[in-house]
Order: sequence, then C-alpha cells, then structure tokens
Amino acid sequence: MSDERLRVSYFGWALAKSLRVIGKVWVRCIIEPLLPPTPSARLWKGRFLHLNEAVGQIFPLLTYVISCKTFEGTRFVFRPFTDDVDKVSADYERIVRELMSPKPSEVVVDAGANIGTHTVWLSKKVGPSGLVLAIEPEPNNFAILELNRRSNNLSNIISLRIALSSQPGIGKLAVPRPTLMGQAKALEHSNASDSPVVRVEFQTLDNVIISQKIRVSAIKIDVEGAEVSVLQGAMNTVTKFSPRLIVETHGKGNLLQLRTALKALGFISVTEVRASSRPDEERHFVLAVSSKEHAVRSKGTGQDQLAATNAR
Repeated sequence: MSDERLRVSYFGWALAKSLRVIGKVWVRCIIEPLLPPTPSARLWKGRFLHLNEAVGQIFPLLTYVISCKTFEGTRFVFRPFTDDVDKVSADYERIVRELMSPKPSEVVVDAGANIGTHTVWLSKKVGPSGLVLAIEPEPNNFAILELNRRSNNLSNIISLRIALSSQPGIGKLAVPRPTLMGQAKALEHSNASDSPVVRVEFQTLDNVIISQKIRVSAIKIDVEGAEVSVLQGAMNTVTKFSPRLIVETHGKGNLLQLRTALKALGFISVTEVRASSRPDEERHFVLAVSSKEHAVRSKGTGQDQLAATNAR
C-alpha cells in the first residue's frame, strides 16, 4: 500500500519529533537541575518528554494524523501525536521480547496487540511456518494494526477485532483520551465511564483457538487490567498446550490476583520485572510456565551442573 493512499504526513512526524526534542531539552536544562527528584518532579518530567501527546490532547484532530517510519527493516504506520510514538522504537519493551523468546514455526497469541509492534516482530521470528494470532478490540488501533500487517506483506498473521474475557458476549471498551490509545479498557456491563465508549464483541480465548483450529506455543497478554479474566477464558487452552505466558499486570492487586490464577492453572511465575519507573504506575511483566515443565527444566539443570562438577 502506497504512502499516497495512506495519506501519510511526514510533516506531522517532523513536528512531533521536534516537540519531543524541545521536551528533552527542557527536562535536561530546567527540571533535572532545578527540581529535587520527587514523585511530582518525575511526573512533570514524563509530561515534558511527551510534549507531542500534550499537543494532541489540546488539538484532538491531530490524533488522526498518520505518519510512517522504518526501523529494523520494518515499515510502521503510526499516529505521531499519540502514545504510538513510544511503540515505534527499537527500544520499546525489549524485555517483553526477551521473555517471549519466540522460535521458528511456533504459534503465538498477541492479546492486546495495539498497533502491532510486537505482532510484526513476532511474525518475523516465527517465520512462514509459524503463526501469530493478533487480537485487538479498539477500532482505530485495529485499523493501524491491519495497515502494518499489509504494508509489511505478512501472511502469517491472523488479526481479530474482539476483546478477550472469561465469557463471550457484547461489552464496552473505554479509551481515556485519544492520545492514550494503548490504554483502552474493557468495562463490565454495569460500569459507567466518563471516557468515550465503543461496543465490542467479547470472546474467550478457548473459543477462538477452537475456531482457528490451532495449537499454541506462547501467549502474550496486555489488556489493561483484565488479564485474569482473559486467563479464566483460556483455561482449556492453557491446560492443553502449556504455553509460555507473558503477562503485563497493572497494580499490586492485579499482580496478586494473577499469581493466584496461575497457581490454580498449575503454572508458576518464573520472572517478574517492573515495567515502568514512573511513580504513578505499578506495572510488571510476568513470565509464567507450567509447574511440571519448570520442575523438569530445574531437574535437568541440576543434573547438568552435577555432571559438570563430576567431570572436573
């Protein structure tokens, strides 16, 4: 698909980059030298480092501007006045990629795919014989996800515009503001929201896997606080295939609930990494594997160490 058909704005990206540079200079010359490292100062620092989003919030029409950039041999379409800018970076959530460790021919589920940053990377790692199932409920995010799939000619990605939950049905999705498209949250039927709301189809991952007739090697879940609900709707899949689980949690309570849910499924958390240094965020990336698989790996490692010791 050509840039002309996409109506890509290179000026928009240039302006957004300029705003980020101005923010970095302001932080380096004003905030860091003059303000003590308090939580409030860190918050202001974060806001200045994202001046492009501030401008997008003041002028909401800018959040519909589409730009394009290429890095690591991949062409990405994104919205330069939203939080998309952080996602189209070679440094974006590198720890998630390390935890996922996809292998050729694997089948990976990307639940909460957003604009497809991880989806496209996973597609290239699993190769033509592998498959990535990308799930994203927010309509605008899904449209960008599809553009990124098509513009990179990736045929091993299946994209679904649904929300995952513990039960199928029709529900609501709320987006806090148009500059934060990565923070769309599923709402319970009875919950009200001050944010814009869209109606979406809710489905269980178990039903999706059955309908697609696929096996699963790994599942990445980033669904803004609904992680446990997604796992509850994936119990058969997780039990049958024992996939690696990479889950982003939001808040201490969410992390504790996840640990409980994993234990009930016969899984164990082997890695928990803080996902954000911001004082107003309590997010973690969690890697979990089957308790049986972990025991086998631990036993194998112990035997290897013993053999190495005897060899000396």
